[in-house]
Amino acid sequence: MNASAEPSPDTLATLVKILAGFNKTGTELKPETRFTEDLNFDSLVVMEFVAVVEDDFDISVPLNILPDVATVRDLALAIDKILKDDGR
Repeated sequence: MNASAEPSPDTLATLVKILAGFNKTGTELKPETRFTEDLNFDSLVVMEFVAVVEDDFDISVPLNILPDVATVRDLALAIDKILKDDGR
């Protein structure tokens, strides 16, 4: 993902709110937070989390982008792009 780009503050805030329910490590949630390394997400947790994200944003997250999504910022940028491509 593009490290220099900044996601929408609303997208980022919503993601942090969703992540709070999945944060079993007590890690501070910020744009640089990594899903695997910092939050210890395994594939099952990732799929559960993505399902909640899809419901909350009313979008479909293509599974083929997940390998490129390492941080909260990466996912927020991907969501912003999906919303933009969807005309929202």
